[in-house]
Amino acid sequence: MNSCRKIRLLWLIALPLAYPSAAQIVNRGEHIDLTLEGYANATAGFSESGTPPDRDRGDDVRLDAALRALARWKNPSGPDVGFRAVVESSPENHGRLAEASLLIFGKAGRLEIGERPGLPDVLTGYAPNSFAFTGGEFGPASGPSLDPGGGLQHAFLSPNLARQLNELAVLGATASLADDRSPKILYVSPKHNGFLAGISYGPNADDPRFDRLLQTGLVHERYWSSNILRLGGSYTYSHARSGLMFDQGSVRSFNAGATLILDYDWMLGVSGTWNGKSGLARYPNVTVSDAYGASASVNYNHGRWTAGGYYQWATATGDTLLPGNDRLLAAEVGLSYRFTTKLRLYGAVYSFDFDDEGGAQRTDRHHGTELLFGVRATL
Repeated sequence: MNSCRKIRLLWLIALPLAYPSAAQIVNRGEHIDLTLEGYANATAGFSESGTPPDRDRGDDVRLDAALRALARWKNPSGPDVGFRAVVESSPENHGRLAEASLLIFGKAGRLEIGERPGLPDVLTGYAPNSFAFTGGEFGPASGPSLDPGGGLQHAFLSPNLARQLNELAVLGATASLADDRSPKILYVSPKHNGFLAGISYGPNADDPRFDRLLQTGLVHERYWSSNILRLGGSYTYSHARSGLMFDQGSVRSFNAGATLILDYDWMLGVSGTWNGKSGLARYPNVTVSDAYGASASVNYNHGRWTAGGYYQWATATGDTLLPGNDRLLAAEVGLSYRFTTKLRLYGAVYSFDFDDEGGAQRTDRHHGTELLFGVRATL
């Protein structure tokens, strides 16, 4: 499909979604509030990959959409109780139930029970995420994103290459397994003296190599004038599932970072992740290396425009039976324009250099540049 046809198709998909006149639909009753929110992100990718040729590429245009419904019972004598359901659609999953949770709201914090993401809280959701410190504010705010580790940059590459890049791209952006979508119980504390804490537990991670999943996070925000400094981190532990054909190590993943917001216009962020040698298959007489990464981002907002970019570096042992490490160097710059609160254009240039197992052969090196263009519409 040529570039002009892709752009026309993108507009045909996205523009009809922009006509609703409110950011969300809310029906407030005497005892129950009903809220409906939704988004649709239509994105086109134009990629130029280096060696080897990328013959098995993904689609040129993709549509990611979701609807979220929340029913909240207002209890005058105690905590409020709610139920939330989220239905998502993407080229990989059409119309799947992504979340179904029971919620309890009170002065002591928020408790959620159900199938849902854990911490960092609302990583792919509908609210500012306190547990992530670097991002591309010019990209989609929910669904696959242009953030480091967001996955949208790699969706237009071959599935195998995208999988390898996604595993590295989370290093430096968040703790591993942060996007797990398994049944769990989650608690987020009320903010007190600038501190916000969260913890979640799930008996079975959606990664078949692991079962028990514990995720925790702590951040502190300091405000002065029109500036905000956010410091914190998150930790993930997931127990290796027994009965596998090989000895699989449990995951222990640490992430820490800082975000500085100046005059509500500039947003500067740094973040780092360290997994050590955890989460790897163990073979006799085989040496593995630590997995870690770092990212730095800058974003600027002026009126309806948002511009920004990030740089990321990550390394990890890929196949434990092969010598060397996987290594990713990636950079992205982007720009967006908001027509209204419910319609936004975004675009980015993403460049990566991927060294597969530290190999020096032509087939072990992948590099490429992508031009991404999209439209985001919300209810």
